[in-house]
Amino acid sequence: MKKYAIILWFLPVLAFGTENITVGEIRIYTTRIDPAVVAKQFPLKTGDPFTPQAYEEAQNKLHDMRLFKKLDFSAEQTDGKTNISIHAEDGYYFFPLAFFSSGDKDVFFMSLFEGNFFKKGETAFALGGISDDGYTFSGGVSIQNHFFHIGFTKLDTELRFYQDHWSSMYGVMNVADDEKEYGAPLYRWNMRDYDFKLTYAYAFGDFNAFVSPQFKHTSYSEKADGGNHNQFSAGLSYRKRIRTSSGMGAWFGFGLSDKQNMLSDMPAPRYSYAADAAFTKGGNWFGADYDITKLSLNFLWQMELKQHHILSVQAKGQNAYGSAFSDQILSSDLLSGQGRYRRLIRGRRGAGAAVSFLFYLLRNDTGLLALRPFYELAYVYTQNAYRDHSGAGATLSYKFWRFPFPLGINYTRNLSDDSNMVSFVFGGQF
Repeated sequence: MKKYAIILWFLPVLAFGTENITVGEIRIYTTRIDPAVVAKQFPLKTGDPFTPQAYEEAQNKLHDMRLFKKLDFSAEQTDGKTNISIHAEDGYYFFPLAFFSSGDKDVFFMSLFEGNFFKKGETAFALGGISDDGYTFSGGVSIQNHFFHIGFTKLDTELRFYQDHWSSMYGVMNVADDEKEYGAPLYRWNMRDYDFKLTYAYAFGDFNAFVSPQFKHTSYSEKADGGNHNQFSAGLSYRKRIRTSSGMGAWFGFGLSDKQNMLSDMPAPRYSYAADAAFTKGGNWFGADYDITKLSLNFLWQMELKQHHILSVQAKGQNAYGSAFSDQILSSDLLSGQGRYRRLIRGRRGAGAAVSFLFYLLRNDTGLLALRPFYELAYVYTQNAYRDHSGAGATLSYKFWRFPFPLGINYTRNLSDDSNMVSFVFGGQF
């Protein structure tokens, strides 16, 4: 059954007021997905108090599933109750994706994404990547409130260390290279790392809890903390009104059920929040050769203006409590991810802060053109002093509605070492 209708907001129910009104019957009509899955994700239940704000936020929860082409909501009051009808146009998709990047380093990446094939609102992915520094494979599935992930990475790379406590960025998907940019390093280490990781997460309301065992073996060409670095992590996150991207189904029109909302101004600014806390522990009890203790905290505040421009303020903190070299804090992990850098600073603990403004230069039926200036700063404690890693710049990008990723150019100036980097942007979040 197909439904073609304009997405409705809570305006139709304002005419009869909401004082002492409760939610009555909720009727859900779908094309493919099990209506019980939609009902479970819709926060309002029969008997709950009914308010325009709660109704709007419940609609956004279904939009954020990113499985629908259209969502039509209607509400009707009878006998002090509000009956809600939801008509959803959904389907399923398989989306393969591959790309090759040639810059400071070469990277090849390929993947396959699936959505709602089994009619349970599930999404799944499998991906692999290979570069000059190693290879990685991972896969995951999200079904209703459950998320499972498995991944393996082999990294075989060279670490370069410079004056002022800088060292090279590394990672299979890292395309930036510091060689020939900063002169000869003080010394070099060859590192080989095998990393196998499992993650299970469970969502309840606006919260998400996870556990993640990790089995890791590292070796170096120089005397360092070679051996097993197995560790176990657990954490809790909170999300309130944080927008999600359209997802991989966008190529087929799925996940765009709130497109018209994004093209229209909102009646008032929208405020969003996110917070994360994670604790990691490793030792002999888990097969590790070292005592590992890490704590990570993250907070994000966003203000979305009526025209959908977004001001973001973020703060992070991490402490490794004297863990071994391989498990130290990295300045790149304390930054917001907006900037691109060739080097980082390692240390025992640190904190970071960032501010950015996403400004839409153009919004139309084809896509979104955005400029995002940013500033980010991290302090890392190493060798009895705090060292700074800060950067500023901007990303200019365009996102087609029917393509999963924005495309653009990023410029970053590392304010701590006066270096510059211009890079092509493929991916991100709007």
